[in-house]
Amino acid sequence: MLHTIKMNLLETREIKILPDAKERILKARAVVEKVIAEGQTVYGINTGFGKLSSVNIPDEQLTQLQINLLRSHACGVDDPIDIDVVKIMMILKVRNLSVGVSGVSLEAVEKIAELYNKGIYPVIPRRGSVGASGDLAPLAHMSLPLIGEGEVFYKGERVEAEDLVKQGLYKPANLGAKDGLSLINGTQYSTALLLDSYLEAEKIVHSAELALALSIEADLATDKPFDARIHEVRRQTGQIKVAENVRKLLKYSKLIESHKDCGKVQDPYCYRCAPQVIGSVRDTLNYVKNILENEVEAVTDNPLVFVETGEIISAGNFHAEPIAMAADYLAIALTELGNISERRTANLIDTSMSGLPPFLIESSGLNSGFMIAQVTAAALTAENRTLSNPASVETIPTSANQEDHVSMAPNAGLKLHQIIKNVKYIIWIEMLAATQGIDFRGNLKGGLGTQLGYDKIRSLVKHLDYDRTFYKDLNKAEEFFSDEDFYKKLLEVINN
Repeated sequence: MLHTIKMNLLETREIKILPDAKERILKARAVVEKVIAEGQTVYGINTGFGKLSSVNIPDEQLTQLQINLLRSHACGVDDPIDIDVVKIMMILKVRNLSVGVSGVSLEAVEKIAELYNKGIYPVIPRRGSVGASGDLAPLAHMSLPLIGEGEVFYKGERVEAEDLVKQGLYKPANLGAKDGLSLINGTQYSTALLLDSYLEAEKIVHSAELALALSIEADLATDKPFDARIHEVRRQTGQIKVAENVRKLLKYSKLIESHKDCGKVQDPYCYRCAPQVIGSVRDTLNYVKNILENEVEAVTDNPLVFVETGEIISAGNFHAEPIAMAADYLAIALTELGNISERRTANLIDTSMSGLPPFLIESSGLNSGFMIAQVTAAALTAENRTLSNPASVETIPTSANQEDHVSMAPNAGLKLHQIIKNVKYIIWIEMLAATQGIDFRGNLKGGLGTQLGYDKIRSLVKHLDYDRTFYKDLNKAEEFFSDEDFYKKLLEVINN
């Protein structure tokens, strides 16, 4: 299901609101309209918001109340978040509102779908949400274009939504009671950040396993710690899987066979304990996946409308604590992935440990080789350790203490995004170092997976014969991680 949402982005499919979803939306909307007609006072429908919930709003001002809500809550700052995250937000918001317990108007939901389908994506500043009551500021920025206000990205340009309305590209929605609150109350920003990171993290873990296998070959490390029997008695699912994957990546490796009888018993923990460490990351991914699958299908706005009884109940589904903790947990896991990868890079460049030329280059002294590439990996690793401090334990009361405990899920998600960028570079540096090390081991062929990885890396970066401007090689990281064809081939090796 999570990958289905990603495919929606890659294939730019239209958001379609099916007839049964429209029926659910209309039934819940009828409950809201009944409440207004009967003169009942219900939070978010005919009251102020947050600390101002005790202020009653006359019927004739209910539309203005919703418009004011969007304008006042659009207080995000900093650079816009990536458009892919915006797209996920829009999809999630439509799914959330289509469950039929929000009481939102059908017109508001259809307008989100219309903008998405026309390639009109709101400009959403990345900072300004505490993750309760929902992602108010980001969702307000997402919703302003529905009424022809705010900024959008259209055909690669950042423009005023009002200009697109004047050009006749779409007509603004007419918001009614509760529409604004339903639009901005929810965890869609936090969830989109985590979902985007989760899908990247899956690929990174596979790449980390490949980097490990390449380093094993380069360092002439023993493959005995990956014996299936060792991991079966530990009973940890992720650990078992990592050991299996590495065995498959190294299958038929002539480099491994070349030192079968060398008498080497133990390698440093960065090799010997890699299944235990990377396996724990895999287990973390499974936990995060479960949280995300629930949240993607969840209703997270407030108050909620229950058609069967006609009740409208105010509660706290907008609190993004599950997402915050999941993002923090994944941040810690990926930081560990970088920690152990950097240790293998350090091992490879140390001739006393690896037996390879100092800093992986001939004529070291005249040439510095991988000396400073490892320093870069160390810097990124250290930064990740700082960033992996949990955001979910930070809470600052808002709305005059009415909203006195918040999740900070967006902060957790934003930190996670940076950690992922850093880990990609850390693993890429290990891959470059391992590939360089393999070059010094003769012309022996690698395993089924490692040879595939070696060939891919060498198609991007040539052997380092002497010092050259090295940052260009490091900047090939994104090209490697974004190669979907290579990733599919790697999975074929692992899954067969």
